[in-house]
Amino acid sequence: MLSTFSCSKLSILNNSVKMEKDAARDFENKFFEAIEKKDGELLKSCFSEAALKDAADIDKGIEYVLSAYKDGRATRTDDNISSYTQFKKGESFHTINAHCKFESGDNSYLVKWTQCLKNEADPSMEGVYSLEFFDMNEADDTNFYNIAGVAYPDREFLDDTLQTLFYYKGVKDDTTDIFSAELLEEADKYQLKCLTDFVDDTHNRSFNKMWVDNSSDRYIAYAYVSFSHTDYVLALKYDDDKKLMAVSAADDINGIDLRDYRITGVSEMMNK
Repeated sequence: MLSTFSCSKLSILNNSVKMEKDAARDFENKFFEAIEKKDGELLKSCFSEAALKDAADIDKGIEYVLSAYKDGRATRTDDNISSYTQFKKGESFHTINAHCKFESGDNSYLVKWTQCLKNEADPSMEGVYSLEFFDMNEADDTNFYNIAGVAYPDREFLDDTLQTLFYYKGVKDDTTDIFSAELLEEADKYQLKCLTDFVDDTHNRSFNKMWVDNSSDRYIAYAYVSFSHTDYVLALKYDDDKKLMAVSAADDINGIDLRDYRITGVSEMMNK
């Protein structure tokens, strides 16, 4: 026989699952309406304040999605949700990772997104943070990366960076392809070795989210990452060929050092 406490916990769990399903279904319905009517503003309205701040190029991503979708009524074929929560006074948050498969005529599609349902410490995070759209008739890769805004082809080099640093099973023959020749030549060799060790340590490293700073004349991306259960900021500066020309890690963004052709802070992160 279930105790009152057990019933209470079960009720909380059921309510949480219902909230997740309702939020995901509400977004799916708005997403379908937006792509069917080519309504970019409706799709944009689903994103959180934080996402709109972190993704200055969100309009480019939305334009890509609307142009890539073939006209017709979308019919949902499958969807799924995973979630993670933290319950701590004043700092509780509840986020879902979701995907939805759908069809229109002879065309099959997939949309993946992250959505914050609640964030007591930072309400500006509540809403969709990142989204990627796939035409399944053409897609040969459906990996999803939590990068602020909406993915589009000109931003694929960010996916390549994250794939190399976090999702490969260690160092591979093409690991150095994301780095500029100048960085490999001029960077401190010990820092470079530590960066290689970071990529090779598949058990202790993890990636949370990425956003782009558009205030510089160079393309700079920041990511929240973890190593050995400690959180860091990882900063990446790209050259005109979208190769990494500087890498820096620090406890917070104020400690970042992105001087050209330098790798900084990685050894300190690895050896702490």
